[in-house]
Amino acid sequence: MPRPAKFDDDEILERAMHVFWRRGLSGASIRDLESELDLRAPSIYRRFGSKEGLAAAVVQRYVLEVIDGRIEKHLSGQGDPVSNVMGFLVSAVTPGPEEDLLLGCLLTTIAMETDALPEPLARDVRFGLRRIDDALRAEVRRAAEEGRLADGVVADDAASTLSLVMQGLMASARAGVGGEELRRRARGAVEMVTQPSVSQKTG
Repeated sequence: MPRPAKFDDDEILERAMHVFWRRGLSGASIRDLESELDLRAPSIYRRFGSKEGLAAAVVQRYVLEVIDGRIEKHLSGQGDPVSNVMGFLVSAVTPGPEEDLLLGCLLTTIAMETDALPEPLARDVRFGLRRIDDALRAEVRRAAEEGRLADGVVADDAASTLSLVMQGLMASARAGVGGEELRRRARGAVEMVTQPSVSQKTG
C-alpha cells in the first residue's frame, strides 16, 4: 500500500512559489526545492515532470491568486480610475503582512532569467503579464473617457507606459531599492499621464 502524500499540491506550490520568488528559476536548485518542500527529487519529478514544470504550475497559481487578486481589488472598473491605477502600482511595491522584504513580481523575476524560458513556462509568464496589461489598459481607457488623462496623452500609450513602469519597479525591487522610493516613483508615473479630479482641483 503506498504511503499517503506528505503534502497536497496546494501546499507544495505555495512553498515552491517562495523558493522561485526569492531565488529565480535558475537560482533555485533541485536540492533547494527538496529542502524547502520536504520532498525528494523523484517525488517532485513524478508530480510535475521537471523543475520547469513545477515552476509553470507555480506561475499559474500565482496569476490566479496574486495577480488576479490585485486586479480584482484595484482594477475592477469601479470607483475613480486614476486612484485605482495608483493603488494597483503602489500595492505592487508594498509588502503584505507576511512578507519580510520586497520581492517584486514573480513573473518579472522569472522573465528576467538570462536563458530562454522553456514552454509552457514562457507561455504562462506571458499570460500573466498580459493579464496585467489588459487590466491596466481597461482602467486607463476608463480614465480617458472621464477626461482624467493629461492633455495630449493617448489612453493606450499611457497604459503601455505604466505597464513598463510597473515592470521597472519590480526589477528595482529585486535590486534592493526601498519601498518608499518605489512608491514615490509609482505615484510620479501615474501623475505624469493623468490629471486630478474636479474635486481635487477645487479642494
